[in-house]
Amino acid sequence: MSISDPLIKELKGHVLEATKASSNGAILDIHPFLLPLCQVLESIFRKGLNNIVHSAFGITRRDYWAWIDKTAQTSAGLQGNFKRIVEEVSSNPSINTPQGRGRLFIRHALKSKCLHVPVETIVRMKCNEGIYEEDSIIGDEILGEIFLSLLYQCSHLHFDLKLENASFLDETWQLPQYQEYELVPCMDLGVYLGHVSGRAVVVKVEDGSVAAEDNKIEVGDVIDEAFGICINGWRRGRVTALLRQKRGLPVTLKVIKGHYPNGSVFPGVIPLLRRLHLDVDSLQERFREAALSESQETSLTGSHIGGQTVQYMGSVSVGGCGDVSQIEHAVMAVSSQNRQSVPVILITGEIGVQTLLKTNRKMVLSHSYTEISSCGRRNDMPDYFAYIAGDTSCTISSHFTCYVFKAVSVDQSRDILLTLADGFHRTHWAV
Repeated sequence: MSISDPLIKELKGHVLEATKASSNGAILDIHPFLLPLCQVLESIFRKGLNNIVHSAFGITRRDYWAWIDKTAQTSAGLQGNFKRIVEEVSSNPSINTPQGRGRLFIRHALKSKCLHVPVETIVRMKCNEGIYEEDSIIGDEILGEIFLSLLYQCSHLHFDLKLENASFLDETWQLPQYQEYELVPCMDLGVYLGHVSGRAVVVKVEDGSVAAEDNKIEVGDVIDEAFGICINGWRRGRVTALLRQKRGLPVTLKVIKGHYPNGSVFPGVIPLLRRLHLDVDSLQERFREAALSESQETSLTGSHIGGQTVQYMGSVSVGGCGDVSQIEHAVMAVSSQNRQSVPVILITGEIGVQTLLKTNRKMVLSHSYTEISSCGRRNDMPDYFAYIAGDTSCTISSHFTCYVFKAVSVDQSRDILLTLADGFHRTHWAV
C-alpha cells in the first residue's frame, strides 16, 4: 500500500485549520472546518474495517463503535478519560444506533483530548486481531503512525463542543441549533406536540403563551429535554404529566431548533415535519421572512451593542502571501462552498478585531492589527468583505488565512472596511 492516502491528506488540512483557529481561542461547533474534520475521521475509522460478524443468528455488520467499545471494556491501563467517555456515550438516551454512538464518541474524544487512545491499541500495542484489513489506514504500519500523530496533534487543541446536541447524530453529522431556555412556572406552555420517530416535535404554539415569548419555541422545533430529563421516545401525554409533577418550578427546556438563523430548515427535521403533515415550504418561507426582517432592522441601526452584526461565512488558507490580491479569490472560494453562515458581532477596537457569536457572545476570532495584512471585497459581491491575517505578526508570518463575512448592506460592508483600514496604515483595499 502506498504511504500516502487521500483521507490522510484531507485530515492534515483540517487539522492545520483547527490548529490555527485554536490559537485564537476555543474551537466551537460553528467553525466551518469542524464538520469535514469529523467526517474524514469517521471515513478513516471505517476504511478497511472488517465489519462482518458471523454468529448463531447469521451474518451481521458492525461499525467502528463496536471495537472502540470493546477496547474500553477489555484493555487495561488505558487513559481514564477514554473509558469514562465510552460509558457516557453507551448510556446516552438520545442515541439509538452504533453510527450515532461512534459520532458522539468522536466529538466527546476531541473535547477530552483522548481520540488517540483507542487507535494506540492497534497501531502501537499491535492489538488489531482482525479488526482492520491490511489495505486500511489504521491497519497499515506506516499510515497508522501518521494517523496517530495527527490525533496526538488534535489532543493539544481546545475543542469546546456542545455535546448535548447529539439527538440527530444517528442520521447526520450536520448539527442543528441547540438552545436552552428557562421559562416561568406554569401549567400550560401553550405548545402542542406531535410524536414521531420517538421525537416530540412542536406542531403549534399558541399566541401570547409562555413558549411564544420572543419566539423561544416555534413550530418545527424538537423538545430534547424537559427539567433535565431526556424525553426522546416518550409517548403522548408524558410531558404534560411531567409539568404537573414539577408544578410551581421554572420550566427548563433544551430545544433543537427546526431552522437556522438564516431561515433555512434543519434537514434532519424535514422527514419528521412531513410525517406530521406540516408544510415544510411554508415554514421555510416564514422563517426566512423573519430572518430577513431581523436583518433589515439591524441595517437601520447598522450596529449591535458593542459592534456590527454580520454573517460569518468561513475562512480559507491563502498560503504564504497575505496581500490584498488574495481576497478576490478567497471570497469566491468560501462563498462557493455553501457553508452555513453564522450570525456574529464584529467589534473593531483600538488594537484589533474581535468576532463574537451573536447568540451567547462567545469569542470566535480575535486578531490584532499587527496580524492583519489586508482587507477588501469583490466588485461583484460588495456586501461580502474579508480580511487576511497571519499566524503571527504579518511582517514575519509564513502562513495567512482569509476570514470572510457578509454584511447586511453594501454601505455597512464599506464602513467596516474603512474602520479596519484605519486600524493599520499599511493596508490597501479595493472598492
